[in-house]
Amino acid sequence: MHANPRARYHDGDTTAEAAVRSSLPAHRLTYFSDAVVAIAITLLAIPLVDLVPDAMEDGDSAAEVVTHHMASISSFLLSFVVIWRIWTVHHEVFARTEKVSRRIAQINVLWLMCIVVLPFPVEMISTYGDEPFVLALYVAVLFASSVTLAAMALSLHRTGTRQTAPSREVVEQVMGNAACLAVALLLVLAAPGLGFWPLALLLVDGPALALVRRLTPRKPAGEA
Repeated sequence: MHANPRARYHDGDTTAEAAVRSSLPAHRLTYFSDAVVAIAITLLAIPLVDLVPDAMEDGDSAAEVVTHHMASISSFLLSFVVIWRIWTVHHEVFARTEKVSRRIAQINVLWLMCIVVLPFPVEMISTYGDEPFVLALYVAVLFASSVTLAAMALSLHRTGTRQTAPSREVVEQVMGNAACLAVALLLVLAAPGLGFWPLALLLVDGPALALVRRLTPRKPAGEA
C-alpha cells in the first residue's frame, strides 16, 4: 500500500516547498524599504530646519543661516544624493524579482539599518566637521550599505531565472559601487586630510564600467 505522498510534507517539507513557504512577495519588501528610505531622508532635513530658530536666537541674519552652516548643508546634500542613488540601485536589483527568500529579507534588514543609521554620522559631520573619525564612520556606513546590497544582488542573480534575476549589468553596477566605497574607506583611513574627496570615486564607477563593457567582448546569447 502506497503512503499518501502529501504526508511527508507535514512531517518535513522538501527543499523547494520549504523555500516557497518561507518566501515573501518582493513588492512587500520593496514597499517597506521605500517607506524606510523616505523616513531616513526626512530625518536628514530635520537638523537643517532646527538651524533657523537657533540662528534667530543668536542674532544671525537670514544669509548667515546659510553661510555659517555650510558644513551641515553640504553634508545634507551629499547624503541626500547618496541615499537617492542607493535607493534607485535597490529598485533595479529587485525590478524583476517576484519572490524573495527569508535570507534575502534578512540581508535587506541590514541594508535598511545602514540607511536608517546614516543620519547619525551626517549630524556628526555638521557638528564636528571633517574630523578623521567622523569621516571614517560616514564612509564605513555607506560601504556597509553597498556590501549588503551587493550580497542581495549576487544571491538573486545566482538563484533566480533569466526573467526574474537582476541583470548582469545591475550586478556589475552594485559590485563596482561597493569596490569604489571600499577604496574610498581605505583612502579616508590612510589620508584623512583628503576630506570628502574620496567619495568622488562614486562618480567614476559608472563610466568605468561602461568603458570595460565596451572593451570586453561578450559571448553571443546561447554560447557556452
